[in-house]
Amino acid sequence: SVEDINRFILTCLFYPYGAGAGDTVNAQSDDGSSSAISLLRPFVFFGKIYNTTYVNNNGDLTFNQQWSNYTPYQFPASGGRDIIAPFWTDIDNRNNGVISYKQYSSGSVLTQATQNINQYFPQLQFTATSVLVATWDRVAYYPVSV
Repeated sequence: SVEDINRFILTCLFYPYGAGAGDTVNAQSDDGSSSAISLLRPFVFFGKIYNTTYVNNNGDLTFNQQWSNYTPYQFPASGGRDIIAPFWTDIDNRNNGVISYKQYSSGSVLTQATQNINQYFPQLQFTATSVLVATWDRVAYYPVSV
């Protein structure tokens, strides 16, 4: 389904797509987050449509607000919080590591995403029209600072 594809794109494409020039970098902080990110296309997640997301320093994306929680728990999330949590742990990048994100609406990242989706969902004929890449690069687990 389209929802499955959306979840795959946002959860599996973090590291393989890497960080690069033009990324927006989150502030170096313990339990920080990005500002609201206006998505290039609406994102359907379990039947809800979102137009914004947040890249939280503790390894997850949320939709309604920033989130500093660093203790993973079993899904579904309490209180109905929609979260995509590929790297959810207690991250502290005050002294090292970069947390960044970038959206794409054309180019090789869309080509790569299209190929990946079609590889893992061969029954679909999918073409990516936008991709959000979030990267947690060389970040440390709290309280490690190097």
